[in-house]
Amino acid sequence: MTRSIVVCADDFAYSPAICDAIVDLAERGRISAISCMTNMPLWREQAARLRPLIGRVDIGLHLTLIEDAPLTAMPRTIRGGKMPSLGALIRDSYLRRLALDEFAGEIAAQCDAFVSALGVPPSHLDGHRHTHVLPGLRDLTIQAAARFAPRPWLRNVAEPVGKVLARGIDIPKTLIITTLGGALPDAAEAAGVPVSGGFSGAYSLSPDEDFPALFARFIAGAADRHVVMCHPGGLDDAPLAKTRAKEYAFLASDDYPTLLAGQDVRLVRL
Repeated sequence: MTRSIVVCADDFAYSPAICDAIVDLAERGRISAISCMTNMPLWREQAARLRPLIGRVDIGLHLTLIEDAPLTAMPRTIRGGKMPSLGALIRDSYLRRLALDEFAGEIAAQCDAFVSALGVPPSHLDGHRHTHVLPGLRDLTIQAAARFAPRPWLRNVAEPVGKVLARGIDIPKTLIITTLGGALPDAAEAAGVPVSGGFSGAYSLSPDEDFPALFARFIAGAADRHVVMCHPGGLDDAPLAKTRAKEYAFLASDDYPTLLAGQDVRLVRL
């Protein structure tokens, strides 16, 4: 029986090489969703390349709430012009020390930047480094999604532990992600906001990894509405450039559609 999954490329607008790789894969039908970083300086310029893809792939917002410069003034949050580190954000979210009014304003600004550039609402919302699932930020993300019609789907990163163990890829990291994200599905459902199904794609991000072999395990046993996260790019100065280039090489190769066909998987939009 054919299974329908989403393959989503993250970090659009982070660098020119990342944008080039993602647009190429989308035009060739190798991915079915794109997540965009609208607080990046390249966003307005690169967004024009996505307009011909509207309706062909899901184009959504990759909320960026760590490490980079915000679009809004966040005087109680930013240090040195940048948002907190991932560790600091996780800590402060659980200690209820986040200035949530500032984060609400930043999320709204990133949503507005998306709509202003593309003229359509985002098809989905997720978070850079999965920060959209953290306490406080989770509710703000759901509220942001609920303001749009049609409502965007949210990336659910909570996988059953049995599936995480069976997949066997970077188990500690994946269990942390699934634990952090466990409250999102019920909270979103209560607000009438749809979520995706299962989730995979997390690994060490080392360029030494055998990415084709990992990808085969990412999709093995995936049910419908499953999202596989990927980070294609090129050899530029972006972080993880070698890893991104390796992912792109596989997704652009003939081996990739052969793998999908062999596992009876097709790519869909949600």
